Amino acid sequence: MKKYYLIFSVALVSILSMSSSSENKALNEKVTICHIPPENPSNYHEITVSVHAICAHIAHGDLISTCTD
Repeated sequence: MKKYYLIFSVALVSILSMSSSSENKALNEKVTICHIPPENPSNYHEITVSVHAICAHIAHGDLISTCTD
């Protein structure tokens, strides 16, 4: 399942990076993600990050979505 989230996340990042700067400003260049701290995965929670920080968060296992139980 994480593989599909990763593929979806990469596709979403690509789409966001191709959008015009006015569209990014409309989005305020922020995305809500489910942050899963590597040192404490049971403490997952939603955070809002810059679109430029998405790749770093995906790299350590975060998901571009809201957190679900």
